Amino acid sequence: MTENLSIDGHVHFFTASDLAAVEGQLPYSLPSPHSLSDYLADLASAGIHPKLLNNVHLSILPDSSNVFESFDEMAALRAKWPERYGDVRLVGTIKADPAYATVERLSHPDVFGIRIVLHDAPPESISDRAYRGDDWVALIGRLRVQQHVHIYAKEAETNLRVLRQMPETIRVVIDHLGSCHAERGADEPSYHALLEEAKRRGNVWFKGPGYRTSTNIDDVVPFVSAIIATVGANRVLLSASDAPHVGAGSQGHSFTSHFDSVSALKFSETLASAVSAATDISVFRLLNAAANDLFPCPEESETMTDIIVENITFPVAYDNATINLAGSVFQPASPDRSLPPVVFNSGFTGGVSMYGQLFGRALAERGYRVMTYDVAGFFTNRDVRNTAKKDGITVTNVSLVDQTAEVLAAVRWARENFGSMPVVASWAMGSVVSLAAVVELAKQGKEQIAFWVPMNYTSIAALQDLRADKSGADAAIKRLADDAAILPFDTGTEATKLGYYPLDTDTQEYVDRQLGGYTEIGGVDRWPGCSHVTAKSYKEYVGFDPEKSLNGASGFPPALIVHGAQNTLHMPEESSRLQKLYPGRAGDEPLIIEGMMHGQQNQTDNPIFHQLIKDIDQAIRSA
Repeated sequence: MTENLSIDGHVHFFTASDLAAVEGQLPYSLPSPHSLSDYLADLASAGIHPKLLNNVHLSILPDSSNVFESFDEMAALRAKWPERYGDVRLVGTIKADPAYATVERLSHPDVFGIRIVLHDAPPESISDRAYRGDDWVALIGRLRVQQHVHIYAKEAETNLRVLRQMPETIRVVIDHLGSCHAERGADEPSYHALLEEAKRRGNVWFKGPGYRTSTNIDDVVPFVSAIIATVGANRVLLSASDAPHVGAGSQGHSFTSHFDSVSALKFSETLASAVSAATDISVFRLLNAAANDLFPCPEESETMTDIIVENITFPVAYDNATINLAGSVFQPASPDRSLPPVVFNSGFTGGVSMYGQLFGRALAERGYRVMTYDVAGFFTNRDVRNTAKKDGITVTNVSLVDQTAEVLAAVRWARENFGSMPVVASWAMGSVVSLAAVVELAKQGKEQIAFWVPMNYTSIAALQDLRADKSGADAAIKRLADDAAILPFDTGTEATKLGYYPLDTDTQEYVDRQLGGYTEIGGVDRWPGCSHVTAKSYKEYVGFDPEKSLNGASGFPPALIVHGAQNTLHMPEESSRLQKLYPGRAGDEPLIIEGMMHGQQNQTDNPIFHQLIKDIDQAIRSA
């Protein structure tokens, strides 16, 4: 079924002139030239018409000039035969060498990765700092967010040692399913450890075609099955021809005696069929699905780009006053009025300049009208309410009761101005607040919101478990006067132990760098937007628990409960617990997203963020 073979996730194109550079330097005879043009012609004669090709650095060549030359060849083919090759996309993976992989080369729009080639390198040859020196740190730092590190080693433990030296946020592709030793089996301890590390990171893929693990399909199926069981089916990319013109199998027979490009691709298809029979996962998915994550295509856009941003005000009825807050609306020039409007709110210091503008634009690009705002006391609404001077410093009162009133007011504004009840999408502690708003609407029997999307939810009580001494901090803060100033964060030090919001070590650096950057670009106070908060903020929020109203309740909207699998601040178990308690329709389980942390992936060019927006869009449209 050649229609399954829509991509070649690992192929090598090279010419006679490329091979001339290494003539006489190899322990075997040079392979025949393998040009892009000849390859496409061979596949076409077999009825295979791939739409995506990844030209990977060939280890025998001194550099990746052949990859860049293939881009020119592809452009010439498209120009000459647009009807034949106009929809064929060629990307490349270049040599992972700090001196070679320069900013200029990595900035090519079709370069999606760098390849580390280790062949038979034994595990002990990889020192603990082999890829942690200044030159490698600089190289990894040059990678764009969508680029990956491609690791090729025959030994599973060698792959594992290199993987552990890659920064946690870097996407990694492991070649040849992670092992070229089928005789050791998929239960080899080092192979199991490799899969577990890939699962923990959440941003590791395993690539076929599989014949370098073994040319016997039955020997390879357990390896693919183990990857699926441990890491997930979307982390496998089987469709690849690789380099059948060089190398030999474990029995010593040359691959060229078994395969050419066509039969190599068909091997991957046969392997996918065998795995599909064992797992009920479709052949097409096993062959191709991971390509969308590894090689995102900016040209394939389902979105609108003409986004209008409007500044608004909306009235909020607090317990002691009604005050207008500033807000923003993001919408396309021609919104899809069949879609419900969206209110986006964030937690603690959340505002337009942080995730509000990010989610606002992303959802507006899909046709939605999105209203978002800064909570009172922060950023554009800093001086409206909840700030006071004490001993020469500005102290912010963080009130989740006030923030609940703000969500309800935003819902009313959206209902009045857009004509229908909105979806409410909430980030982190904002999900606790929006849950309180949903509870309030249900209690009063009022018109309910159209859909609820809590992301990275946590109960306030569970959040306190991050503190080194939560009972000691709790007692000490509660002894303080309500207006006493405390630091906004407990970062685990003696000086910050009475801080309002505990931050784990994995999140501290990210929030200051990334969110600080967002707010500086937005022209408002640098994140977090406050230097101190009141002790009253803590006293009230530890008792704020809308979950206690869920048991036996009714009148709740459908929901998509979302959580990052690698979130170390708000634990994924919190969303799993919420899903079980939630009295509305919320699916069989929450959407736990591999590779997603506590906002680190919330960037316009990050594929995990793109997928999150797609998932939200699909859930709303299907509700």
